[in-house]
Amino acid sequence: MKRFLLLLACALMTSALASAEALPGAAAANAGEGVPQIDFDLLTPDNPLATPVAIDPIDKPTPTPEPTPKFVYETYENAAMGVSFSIPYTWLLNPNTNQDTTVQFVEPKSEMMEPDGYQTRLTIEKYNMGLAQTASDARSRLESTLEELAASFTTFTPGEIASGSFGTGNGYYCYYKADYNDGTKTYEMNGRVIIVAHEKALYQIRLTTPRNWYSYYNYLWRKVRSTIKFL
Repeated sequence: MKRFLLLLACALMTSALASAEALPGAAAANAGEGVPQIDFDLLTPDNPLATPVAIDPIDKPTPTPEPTPKFVYETYENAAMGVSFSIPYTWLLNPNTNQDTTVQFVEPKSEMMEPDGYQTRLTIEKYNMGLAQTASDARSRLESTLEELAASFTTFTPGEIASGSFGTGNGYYCYYKADYNDGTKTYEMNGRVIIVAHEKALYQIRLTTPRNWYSYYNYLWRKVRSTIKFL
């Protein structure tokens, strides 16, 4: 009789183990003694001196991809400034500039990607110098331009100055971050400014955008760069 009870107990134990191995995740953890045992001798011991390594979760959320702009462009030409380039046809030309030397295009509020943010704008300015200009002259002008920009924003942080080209002009450029407080709100911006030399003039090309949408508006920068012509 004792032998029969012992065999019955063994059979019940075996059945419980089999059932526990079939339970997934938390159900198996709640099975108590029925949880399958791990052979710790087969595991490599942890190094107590090792630096923990952060591992990205497999099921972490996928970032929402930034949309690609669907700008429809038209060619803008300014004979007085001796320049032409492509610009979204819906963008507004700022009338409050001397368009013999400066043009500024502003994105309509109805198209802003950040409705309550900074209104993106592209500015192109020509400096008539009277003498043939070089990339070195462009760098000097860029340095003074950065000082002027710093005075016009609440905070202004320029990056490193580097050589670059725009159309057929060679010169220097710089990225920057800026904040502007109008008394009611602080606007956060990123931008890029380049000054290039062409014959007896220097040209400044500057794009300022909402900080969170800077890469989105870079499509515009590349379009202007690929289409600009010095007349």
